[in-house]
Amino acid sequence: MSAATNSISFYPAAEVAWTNVVRDIRDGALATARVVVTFAGCTTLLVAAILFANDDVRAALKSLLPSQATQVATTEEAAAPVEAAASTPTASAGNDPRQKHIVQYLARRYRVAEEASRMLVSSAYQIGKEYKLDPLLILSVVAIESSLNPYAESAMGAQGLMQVMTRIHAGRFEAHGGQLAALDPIANMKVGSAILSDMIARGGSVERGLQLYVGAGNQADDGGYSARVLGERSRIALAATGKVDAAISAARQAALEPQQKPATAATRPAESSASIPAPAQAEERPPARSA
Repeated sequence: MSAATNSISFYPAAEVAWTNVVRDIRDGALATARVVVTFAGCTTLLVAAILFANDDVRAALKSLLPSQATQVATTEEAAAPVEAAASTPTASAGNDPRQKHIVQYLARRYRVAEEASRMLVSSAYQIGKEYKLDPLLILSVVAIESSLNPYAESAMGAQGLMQVMTRIHAGRFEAHGGQLAALDPIANMKVGSAILSDMIARGGSVERGLQLYVGAGNQADDGGYSARVLGERSRIALAATGKVDAAISAARQAALEPQQKPATAATRPAESSASIPAPAQAEERPPARSA
């Protein structure tokens, strides 16, 4: 009876002992695996850090991904012209001290926002290069014709910054989207500058070109138009040197001086069909302003 009892009590004890052994082996294996994994991970990170710290290794790794590098480069090259075009108008006027002073003069003289003045100044310089025209002359025509108001319109139909006779020069606006582009500042300046450049080439001098531009080509004089434009140009040039206050004072003084009476609309060749020599020339007539 006691032997049977001892035999029975032995088996549970042996089973418990083996269970403990298996559990210890399992726990040890898991602990060892964690140590190995941790060590391997740390080693990998350390090796990666050492490799990426080496310029030659980085270059070799980059060479393994040519398609991605090419795609990034292509994207950057494609975006570059767009970014350059978007930044040009304000960047040039902001970086060039002469243009910066001109912006200040025009903004103060004609009471417009500096941002708008900056856009006009930058555009005048760009358009001047395109048409080989003095940008200060472009700005002075803009100032005299419209006081920098892009929506100005005369009783005779001259429109925009440079008061272009839209119905006469409709063909010139086709490249800019049609006649409605006459009220777009840049389009108006481009068309007006193209006309002015043609008039100067035809007249042989800036003074004669301005006389043709205002539509007084068949008159003895232009009513003081060219003198006003060139006077404003001289003040803009003065402001460009940094003497903005002096230019403003000169403009105020000029406003107090008596001006010649401008040519009347009825006698301007652009408006009087009897004075237009030929239809071909009529297509090239300059814009006219209101009296």
